[in-house]
Amino acid sequence: MKHTPDSVHLRRFESSDAPTILGWCTDKRSFRLWSADRYKDFPASPDEMLAMYGAGNVFPFTLVDGGDVVGHLILRYPTENKDVVRLGFVIVDKARRGMGYGRKMLELAIDYARINLGAKRITLGVFCENASAIECYKAVGFGIVANDSYVIDGEDWQGFEMELI
Repeated sequence: MKHTPDSVHLRRFESSDAPTILGWCTDKRSFRLWSADRYKDFPASPDEMLAMYGAGNVFPFTLVDGGDVVGHLILRYPTENKDVVRLGFVIVDKARRGMGYGRKMLELAIDYARINLGAKRITLGVFCENASAIECYKAVGFGIVANDSYVIDGEDWQGFEMELI
């Protein structure tokens, strides 16, 4: 892992973060790799993001380095069982990928899920072609536990279900 500055921390997502985060997906394919089919159209609007995050059981976070927004993810309870927490919408600013921000953000989110949300299991889904994300997830302890298939914009996309081992 490359060194990330000590000023990196995870904070609650703020509505003013939405335009920055949505701006990191500059084409439809990268947008779908990040959001699957959760948003109707590319590009999504900040209002759509805020509406999605207004639902219960969703805990959106932003990774900040100094004053700069550098990453984003959500934690949520996928079922009524509060022992299981799911990671989603994991993304790092394109200009800062490969610098250790993703790994740091995941480590902080895992700690938060365990300590504050009572997670006994942490899961996520990732598309098979997103090799760098898969390697980042493996680096913090996730393992592939199942394969999935999704129809995204009329195409079959293959994915992995991962769980913190």
